[in-house]
Amino acid sequence: MDTMQEDKIQTVEGESLNSMELEGGLLLTLLEGVSTHAGKDKSLPTLNAVEVEGEGGLFIARATDRYRLIEGQAQARSMEGDLDKALLSLDDIKRIITLVKEHKANLVSLIRIGNTLTISSLGDSLTVTLLAGTFPPTEDLFVKGEGEPVPIASVAFNPAFFTDYAKIAGKGAAIKVYFTGEGKPMRVRITSDTINWRALLMPMRYTD
Repeated sequence: MDTMQEDKIQTVEGESLNSMELEGGLLLTLLEGVSTHAGKDKSLPTLNAVEVEGEGGLFIARATDRYRLIEGQAQARSMEGDLDKALLSLDDIKRIITLVKEHKANLVSLIRIGNTLTISSLGDSLTVTLLAGTFPPTEDLFVKGEGEPVPIASVAFNPAFFTDYAKIAGKGAAIKVYFTGEGKPMRVRITSDTINWRALLMPMRYTD
């Protein structure tokens, strides 16, 4: 592997450069799952997007459409990999997914230089420009969602969203839902042997 591919922060022509390397199949599963929760309204670019970052050998991706929130963490090839937070448009995520589908059995490199991110594997590459906006803060929502479950009389939610959860979990896998209070987000537990998922789903207003 040449210097450009090393899993450590470097400098190229004065720009900060950081990189990570993941198994293609793992990256594909993570991006396909997270992208289901990105907003579809292009007039809200920070929601019509996926945020990615890497630290301590973990590659993390998250997305929200204001009604639900998801984050996935996957182990990178090297524990030394780091990637500064980067906000990618949903259109660019779809382009990345298309490339990665061709390299599911290979290692895929992600290299950030300034406001660009290059994804490459075995000579195929794609460079995208990062969005300038800021992704909504989410950690506090996840922390509050980890509260003790409480009994509630009833809850309404959009059943179509559970189609996405089923696809992420995979055929025959269980999904567990925890209720933390009336009108509060439901915590959705998605099991996986390779990705650590965290997900929240907002209840809907419903009148009998």
